[in-house]
Amino acid sequence: ELHRSKCGRKSLFLRRHKFIDYVSHCFHNRGWSFDACVGYALAKGIFQKDQVVSTKTLYNYVDLGLMDIKNGDLPEKVKRNTKTRRARVNKRILGRSIDERSPRIESRKDFGHWECDLVLGHKTKDDDVLLTLCERKTRQFFMIKIEDKTSASV
Repeated sequence: ELHRSKCGRKSLFLRRHKFIDYVSHCFHNRGWSFDACVGYALAKGIFQKDQVVSTKTLYNYVDLGLMDIKNGDLPEKVKRNTKTRRARVNKRILGRSIDERSPRIESRKDFGHWECDLVLGHKTKDDDVLLTLCERKTRQFFMIKIEDKTSASV
């Protein structure tokens, strides 16, 4: 338990509390941004480089609720649009998924079930391509150099 408590990276929040208090003071009393607080503290020598945290880290502390500043207090942060992740509607389906193969093939009982793949080099037009073939039961492996990655060459 002692070793477990000492392992892993410790947060800078507790070790840099003087700087975080300074940032909080400048933010509330002077209306400065986090970046202005960090830049001013370093430029004027109020804090050394190893005594400050980055601007991004300060924003992370706000997101985690560690500081007395909330996201609503940050004028630009609530205006920003967050990126929405969306599934691709027109994603091309090229062939059948490997998850659809029968359990008999998974068990490697029968000879004749081959896996095929292409290995590309630097992805330039005239680069060589390797075609790899592997039989599932015997694990016999072939590697063949082909001209390009077109279906005709494969």
